[in-house]
Amino acid sequence: MSADSTATQIQLVEEIYSAHHGWLRGWIRKKLNCPEHAADLAHDTFLRLLSSEESLTLKQPRAYLLVVANRLLINRYRRKKVEDEVLRQVSVFIEQQDRRGPEEITSARQLLAQAIFLLTEDLAQKPRDAFLMARVEGLTYKQIARRLGVSESSVKQYIAKVMIHCHSRLYTS
Repeated sequence: MSADSTATQIQLVEEIYSAHHGWLRGWIRKKLNCPEHAADLAHDTFLRLLSSEESLTLKQPRAYLLVVANRLLINRYRRKKVEDEVLRQVSVFIEQQDRRGPEEITSARQLLAQAIFLLTEDLAQKPRDAFLMARVEGLTYKQIARRLGVSESSVKQYIAKVMIHCHSRLYTS
């Protein structure tokens, strides 16, 4: 992409952003009932628009923004389902831990050692810390962001990166 077309694309995205950001954030807010998550998702929608070349040929920007935002909402819902299931499984595991014998406790410790290895292998410090703060300490993304000195969006990206990292290590070996 040439410098002229990049500048043109940025200008078009700025125009679309100015004209439609408030509307999109309001639409997403109605869906999520959370202004902070709506702002993040609207931001992510415009990032997708900025990274695509479709902004140069958009005839109906609102329709395009709705499609992108809906896809991001679906991805967010799927991620949330996976996170909830993992947390549910961990809570069941913890509840059953008290009723286990020595062999099962040893097996659980080995599993924990493997999980720690997955988190330390080829993973940067901030994503690992963010994941542990969220899953072990139970901190909110806002609290984690304050502790790490980053944005909430960065915390979300860190946690997603760790989950992808662990999934790839577990299921692609």
